[in-house]
Amino acid sequence: MKRNALILFLLGTLLRVSAQAPDSKWIGDTLGPWTVINFEEISPYIIFHSSEDDSWEVGPPQKTIFNAAYSPPNAIVTSLSGYYSVNNHSWFDLIVGDFNTNYGYYFDLFIDFRHRIDSDTLLDGGYVTVSWNKGQSWQNILDDTISPHYYSATPSSHFGWYGNTNLYDATNLLCNGEHGFSGKSNGWIHSCMAWYSLPVKDPGSFPADTMILRFNFISDNIQNNREGWMIDDIRIFSIDLGGGIKDSPFGSPPLRITPNPFSETARVELGKTSDRVTYTLLDLSGRLVSHGEPGTCNGFDLLRGDLERGVYLLKVISGPGKEARVSRLVVW
Repeated sequence: MKRNALILFLLGTLLRVSAQAPDSKWIGDTLGPWTVINFEEISPYIIFHSSEDDSWEVGPPQKTIFNAAYSPPNAIVTSLSGYYSVNNHSWFDLIVGDFNTNYGYYFDLFIDFRHRIDSDTLLDGGYVTVSWNKGQSWQNILDDTISPHYYSATPSSHFGWYGNTNLYDATNLLCNGEHGFSGKSNGWIHSCMAWYSLPVKDPGSFPADTMILRFNFISDNIQNNREGWMIDDIRIFSIDLGGGIKDSPFGSPPLRITPNPFSETARVELGKTSDRVTYTLLDLSGRLVSHGEPGTCNGFDLLRGDLERGVYLLKVISGPGKEARVSRLVVW
């Protein structure tokens, strides 16, 4: 990225762009997104590497394969118009904290993005690292042993259901030994990373005390005439996936679901008799998969029906004040 472009992006720290304005609803009452970085406006949360060798550029892509952004006109690309260079390590940082929204990330944190890759397979490519100490040290997200909050993306781990999708795995090694994306994606990939509970300990500082994500691109010394990595629509949002302490901030007592996970039938206990009870069940993309109107009751049964195995969000509304409670539901 050229120095002038860097200066423009740093000036963005003084701006609050409209593309990043959060929804006015409470977290848990909506799936978000709460912050969207689509590179159409300057973002104060994107920080570039200050080097002439850095190849990340923002604008309309003008290549043979990378010929359009996911949400036109702009994307961030390893060179807008040429092949990526050899012996290159370029990166940009995403600063994460409750300053990204008006309300903060009170529940489980999700970061997803759209991207395309065109690189030398298992040699050149892109990967994501995380820092918990303001950039003093970095860890590949797959190897993150510093933070206990990361949901493992390993297929054998049930935590992988909670949001880590379409990520690289431990078998994908690049030329510098890092796990990462490589090869040819043949279209846009939707990848998502997830952390349970708020990972930022000191949201009062900027950059945040505990969380910075770095998007890295690496290449070896062989020129393969490939187009590199293109990223667009980075979104930061949170979802209440529930837990052993409380299910949601929307009322007391919390929902009690047994068994959870379940395979056929689950019992939802409200903790008190309520009238006008309705519920909706959504998958993690926000798609409505089921709904019902139990009416006046202190609990009701949920049948699996044709629900696929995975994680869902159950939202129960009751009473004339439309008290809302949200909890995680897992189907085996």
